[in-house]
Amino acid sequence: MLPVDRRKTVLLCLCAAFVFHACQPPEPPVSKEEALVLGQRIERTIAKHDTALLNHIFDERALTKRVGDAMGSSFLNRAMISGAVQGVEKGGLGNKVVHAIGEEGSYQLLREYEKDGRQHILFRLFGGEGVNYHDYELVKRDDKIKAGDLYVYTSGENISLTLANALMRLNKDGTKKELTTTDNIRDLMDQDEYQKAKIEYEKLPPGFKKEKAYQMMHVRIESHLSTDEYIAALNEYKALFPHDPNMYLLMVDAYTLQKNYPKALESVNKLDSLVGKDPFQDYERGLIYKMMEDTANERTCLERLHQNMPDFKKGTYELAAFYFSNHQPDKARALMRVAH
Repeated sequence: MLPVDRRKTVLLCLCAAFVFHACQPPEPPVSKEEALVLGQRIERTIAKHDTALLNHIFDERALTKRVGDAMGSSFLNRAMISGAVQGVEKGGLGNKVVHAIGEEGSYQLLREYEKDGRQHILFRLFGGEGVNYHDYELVKRDDKIKAGDLYVYTSGENISLTLANALMRLNKDGTKKELTTTDNIRDLMDQDEYQKAKIEYEKLPPGFKKEKAYQMMHVRIESHLSTDEYIAALNEYKALFPHDPNMYLLMVDAYTLQKNYPKALESVNKLDSLVGKDPFQDYERGLIYKMMEDTANERTCLERLHQNMPDFKKGTYELAAFYFSNHQPDKARALMRVAH
């Protein structure tokens, strides 16, 4: 049993902690209108390749709390958590998104919705590496609307959990060597040096390579190198994380490359349901039906895509090519005139 004085000290600390949290003002709610305004601003600024808004989208206090909650009360190094959260802002989400969409991609607001009393805005990112989705959980701080967390579909988890897992790993068995290797891999991928990134990846300990963050690195690296190795990396990820919600997104490529088109379509449909319906997925369906030589369904998907997303040039070009191939040159020429 603790000495009396020691017990008093512990009790006082617990009371102080309770009073501190109890006296915190409740977080004001974000309205649907405020969420939509922020979403539309993000969409406009990224379309202009202006990264400032998205680079500073996170509320540091809210994200720090979520990382701490994900790590649990046993992890007491708050300075380490704060440093990781500040690193997210320094990394510049806006810079990463603009790099990902390139010159012909897009970052489009799909919808606003409420979940567990909090407003969310969902974006589709389309670029050179395909499609991804970003789901922002919003908070209000000093009359400003910010993101308290971000769910990234390709990783299948909130960024707060990604940070928490990385911190717990480093706190438990991380070394300067592994940390340096991880930074080198990220830098090389950002520079499109994927063969060099693979060499660095192979230097990681076997235990690290089985963790989700490193598995995602491996998948991305192999997607730029070898088709066979890319499929193998996707299958390894699936074996390690079979129930991950991002499997539908990742396995579209794997099934398509393996010419298992029914499974590819099933993955597209499940992903579409998961994000609450996205007209862009008719582009994926149209391409799969094209490979299946199912012209009726290919036409249905591509025409519906053009009706819902008339400014999506890749979809317009695919529909025009379909018309040319199916002896409807007048329709194809009309589409191309509009596209240009």
